[in-house]
Amino acid sequence: MKGETVASRYRPRPMATASAPAAAPSATTRVPLVQRLLPAAATVVGVAVLLRLVYDQYLNYDARYALLWARDLARGLKPDYEADFAPTPHPLETAVSVLAVPFGDGADTLLVWLILLCFGLLVWLTYRLGEELFSPWVGVVAALVVLTRPALERDALLGYQDTAFAVLIVGAVLLEAQRPRRGGAVLALLAVAGLMRPEAWVLGGLYWLYLWPVSDTARRVRLAGVVALAPVLWAALDWYVTGDPLHSLHGTADLAEAVDRRRSPEQAPYWTLQYFGYVLREPVVIGFPIGIWFAWRHRLHAAVLPLAVAAAMTAVFMIGPVFGLPLIGRYVRTPSVFLALFYGLAVCGWLLLEPGRARRIWKWVGIGTAALSIAFIPWHVGMLGDMRDNLDERARGYERLREIARAPGVAATVERCGERVTAAEHRAMPHLRWWLDTPPFSLSTVEADASPLQRVLVTPRDTRAMRRFYRDQFPAVTPPSSFERMARNGAWRVDAAADCAG
Repeated sequence: MKGETVASRYRPRPMATASAPAAAPSATTRVPLVQRLLPAAATVVGVAVLLRLVYDQYLNYDARYALLWARDLARGLKPDYEADFAPTPHPLETAVSVLAVPFGDGADTLLVWLILLCFGLLVWLTYRLGEELFSPWVGVVAALVVLTRPALERDALLGYQDTAFAVLIVGAVLLEAQRPRRGGAVLALLAVAGLMRPEAWVLGGLYWLYLWPVSDTARRVRLAGVVALAPVLWAALDWYVTGDPLHSLHGTADLAEAVDRRRSPEQAPYWTLQYFGYVLREPVVIGFPIGIWFAWRHRLHAAVLPLAVAAAMTAVFMIGPVFGLPLIGRYVRTPSVFLALFYGLAVCGWLLLEPGRARRIWKWVGIGTAALSIAFIPWHVGMLGDMRDNLDERARGYERLREIARAPGVAATVERCGERVTAAEHRAMPHLRWWLDTPPFSLSTVEADASPLQRVLVTPRDTRAMRRFYRDQFPAVTPPSSFERMARNGAWRVDAAADCAG
């Protein structure tokens, strides 16, 4: 029907129908663009500033490597994709990091701010998707769920690219919700997301098949090119750097084995449920199946879209161990956002129904579902407090690592010793290489006998704070007796071979 919205097309059947949507504003009363964008801008910036003020933050291991590799590429060097315990390279994350390289030490702050703004955008897009598919109130509740999840906040505060990835996927789904079988615009966002995580390749391929019946041959070929763009570019960069176009697949599997990550297919069902629970927490885990039941009971066809995307991404996650890929909790963050919509539906779905018995029943179900979250608030506040303490401790540990790398004489010692440095364990490696400003493959680690000891050794000091920093995995590495101490602070020490210590 002309002028029909997605929400009205998918409204429940007469047994429990929703009221008709308000008429669109006429051309003479159209809201100015700036006024329409103001709520989105206020949400994006407000959420980012709020997290920045409340919590400490630092750049995570993967993001630091992306920044390092961006600096290498900017200098015309091939990045050390094959360094000890190097993470999976993500082309888009590295490309964006190139823009931050000229800011030096300020690059950390710039990248974290960028991801915090992405988190604010994710909150807004979640609201818009809930509004588009169901109702504004469903969108509000879902957005509040995303805003308050400790796991999602932590990812943003540490600069994980998974937050930006979720923005692209939710944005693509929103475009599709606004106009079914939209085509190129949706695939374009999925192609960009495909330079960050391979789940987007699968979503792109499935969407291409979905478009098949309404596309002619020429359009199918064009869209197939868009679908193939991300994996081809990814493989090309791997090939250029390492000579292996499948390096990311092989390297991810090897790293999972080296750090003993979960990657058994038999473990996938259990850990998939565990990770969803860790992201969404108990009230939402109980509530979202109620929202799915509501959508099925009242034949809300709009629910199929987010549910199908979440199911496809979860299937990719669970199949990963077949190819040696690890089961990592961050990989279910994006499908968790879509499940938050169904919690919103459980709480506010009754507003979609016409007055009557069904509406009264579902109203009480919604009140009960919301009460779960209200009752959980003390535990939720405790989790946020624990997260804040942990972030503060780890941020201080990395700040002390930066101090020791910049300590007087350390850079000169590293240069005299051939710019080869050993870290006691792998997590310090990319941060040290960034702050020491050394070339690719200059940092290694003796962890798990990955590499032999070099003539400069950086180790954590055995203190209570550093044992908390390493969470009961303290790397007890003792410098050889022939080494001389070059620098020390409350958290770290640097020792070097006597012949180059100076």
